[in-house]
Amino acid sequence: MAKPVTFITPPNRIERWKKLWATPKKLNEAETDAAFDEFLDNLVPTHMHTLFLRKFGLPKASFGNRFFNDESMYQNWDLKLTQLLAAEGPHIEATVIYGSPDKLEAHTLRGERRRSLRDIVIDDWHAACAIVRSDRVHLYVFIEPKMRGCIVRSLKLSNVAAEGETSEEPEFVEFEP
Repeated sequence: MAKPVTFITPPNRIERWKKLWATPKKLNEAETDAAFDEFLDNLVPTHMHTLFLRKFGLPKASFGNRFFNDESMYQNWDLKLTQLLAAEGPHIEATVIYGSPDKLEAHTLRGERRRSLRDIVIDDWHAACAIVRSDRVHLYVFIEPKMRGCIVRSLKLSNVAAEGETSEEPEFVEFEP
């Protein structure tokens, strides 16, 4: 019988994030669920939501290409965020979500664009989801055990002013190698 998992967020993450980012803020259950729903809506096709929910958080669960939208791309985890986002601009915010079979846990990180994808997920020993938000682009990032990289989908936000209102309409952005 397998040992029960006693943690949701792996033990060394908070200390590593404190060195690389500002002090992480743990999200409450409602905020965590909202962030996870946003991640699912933007990276996982709707017909795969229930299967993804069943597998995410299980130790050594493997995910295939069918779990992710066609616009998603595999990226090396040493890729700098400045290559995925605009090089200039204010700080970015990353929400990292870890799961166990019965619960999700999320943390918000705030930092600079010079960080890499590895600085968000730290290692590939545990599956993790992340949403990286900048002023113009949102990145949806997923890593599974032994992946050595991340699945990334980028959505550009186009702010259109109509009658004094600003609407956010996502648009797919292709990466240039």
